Amino acid sequence: MLLGVQLNFKDADANGNFRQKHYHKNYGYDLEAVVSKHPIKELDNPSHKDDLLNSLKKGNRQSATFIKDGQEVKQYVEATPQFKTLTIYDADQRRPDTRQAKEQQQSQSGETSKKQDTKAKQSNSDEDGPGEQQEKKQRRKKQSL
Repeated sequence: MLLGVQLNFKDADANGNFRQKHYHKNYGYDLEAVVSKHPIKELDNPSHKDDLLNSLKKGNRQSATFIKDGQEVKQYVEATPQFKTLTIYDADQRRPDTRQAKEQQQSQSGETSKKQDTKAKQSNSDEDGPGEQQEKKQRRKKQSL
């Protein structure tokens, strides 16, 4: 049984046709198991679930209703057998940038640590005299040689 076909738009044959990647059942991609990991409302109704799975098996990008924090959010899903995952898109059919969200979280935590570092440096510089700072620099230079 064929699970899916994917066109490789970067590789064409002599006739100009794009090469296809075929994913068979033995590839190890279980679409139903991957979809069931997500909080999709359509999975509760057997007929909607079958429609969703059949559409994803054909390689379509299908709309689905996700339940997030008790609210229903319309998003789009697409099967990605190459990576054995499900790609999720927002309502505008754009992939949500998870990197940006992670960077924002890191920058928020980084700002607090930067403030703490600057306070620590200021308190250390108040305690140290200018002669002691020069000695530290000289020690470092000696170690690097």
